[in-house]
Amino acid sequence: MMNRRAFLASSAAGLTIPASQLSAASKKVEPRINLKKNVVLISLDLGLYAPNFQENGANCKYMTEVFSEFKGQMTYFDGISEKGMRGSHECQPATFTTIPYEDRQHYPQKKMISLDQIIADGSIQETRHKFLYHRINRGSNMSWNKFEQPLPAIEGANELYETLFSRTDTKLEKARIRRERDILSTLARNLRRYWRGNIQEEDMKASLDYQLAVLDEREKWLKVSKPYLKKAFGERDERQPIPSSHNNFQLIYDALEKKQTKIALVEFGAGGLNSGLAGVELGHHGNTHHGGYPERIYALETIDTGVLTAVKNFLHKLKEGGLYDDTIVLFHSGFADASKHTNKKAPAFLFGGGFAHKESVACLNGKEHIYSTSDLFSSILQQSGFNNKTFSNSKQVIPELFKA
Repeated sequence: MMNRRAFLASSAAGLTIPASQLSAASKKVEPRINLKKNVVLISLDLGLYAPNFQENGANCKYMTEVFSEFKGQMTYFDGISEKGMRGSHECQPATFTTIPYEDRQHYPQKKMISLDQIIADGSIQETRHKFLYHRINRGSNMSWNKFEQPLPAIEGANELYETLFSRTDTKLEKARIRRERDILSTLARNLRRYWRGNIQEEDMKASLDYQLAVLDEREKWLKVSKPYLKKAFGERDERQPIPSSHNNFQLIYDALEKKQTKIALVEFGAGGLNSGLAGVELGHHGNTHHGGYPERIYALETIDTGVLTAVKNFLHKLKEGGLYDDTIVLFHSGFADASKHTNKKAPAFLFGGGFAHKESVACLNGKEHIYSTSDLFSSILQQSGFNNKTFSNSKQVIPELFKA
């Protein structure tokens, strides 16, 4: 017999509309809030070279050599991870859900939904794009909806530019909306025709109603002039993900500055991440299994430095544009040490957002958790303005982030 989660996943997958617009029903409807902050989540699929962020706490290499100028304006989380989450590649796409897809059946009391989607679902749409899920290069799935489905990413800087700032055909977009509304209406009629009143049908009806509301919102924004920016990079730039990532982050900054979105998840995937980096021959996955070879460790450090420098430059843009305190930026990876396939003591650096930043927050006492990844995500929800700050059953925030 098909369980509820499997039914929702299979039925939602059968819809011909984009999965990025799907959302499940909730028995208790929380009032949506006006976001107090922008939220930008940044991930690197396979994580960082572990010794360079795990050793020496806040005096680790990446804090002192990359982010030293943000001392007092950021927080390093020493030893953070999620209770009970096992390692291997399952924790990679669970970076912002804290529940691996393969393990979701073991947590019926939890929702496998990523932090960006909780924020998007729980907030009022004030911008053209309720959220952006942007993948700089090929990688895993990081953004997950309430149906426990991975959402499609906007792939590469060129597609991100087309989405945000290129000239578009309004008539064509209206035609797409009409076609999607016809599909939804047909599904709704068929559902009513064969209605039996079970919980799966209730959830499907709620999701269809939600889809129609999403289309109404998209149609509303068609009446508002879309900002146009001249493209400032070439078609081939994205073939070298790290050297050209300033293009991606400039577009994310422009989207925040021009109020095109308030929520963004930006992902560095593993595919082709070494392209354009001198001396990095193997792909990221091959280098993570370094076996202690100096040339592979050098390659990992080269990739890490490129990624974190791109994040640092993005933070500078926020400061120069006056958006730093109004934007929560979290760099986090589900993998703590990909060479050992573990999520224990994962990298997590929190910037801006008006938090009462501490140089370092201890998250482990021996083997006992003081704070978990879910507690960090709950803290972000609270700082964003959510009354219900529960993430994956955690209602605890990290109090150090809110104490002057």
